[in-house]
Amino acid sequence: MTRKASPASDRSVHIGRDAKGSIIQTGDLNVASVDYRQISLPPPESVDIRETISTISATLTQLGATDQRKIENALSDAEDELNKPEPDKDEVGSALDRALKYAEKAEGFTGVIEKLTPCVINAASWLGMTWHSILSFVGLAT
Repeated sequence: MTRKASPASDRSVHIGRDAKGSIIQTGDLNVASVDYRQISLPPPESVDIRETISTISATLTQLGATDQRKIENALSDAEDELNKPEPDKDEVGSALDRALKYAEKAEGFTGVIEKLTPCVINAASWLGMTWHSILSFVGLAT
């Protein structure tokens, strides 16, 4: 037997901190599902980040996006940082994130996701946990 909630039911939700990978839902008789796709990142030391950025650059060049120049500038910033004796991973991550944000708006972006996925996985591994959010551009994180 299903009971109807009274109109005065409290539907508020309080989250003290993070709720990543969760569904929060209020209401009566709602159904929700979450599908997780587990991936394994390669060891960071095994990633050739220069080759990875180069492949990402070549792939994004194919888009012909309206923001193509911004994409190229962001990737150039990443390459410039990688040419330093001790590159700052946050600088590289920020530049890559910026390039992917511009690219994501391009009409043909979904067509290159399959090719980008292994590169973004490698980059996320090399950059570290702080930059695992870039996996969302290829549908592997939220």
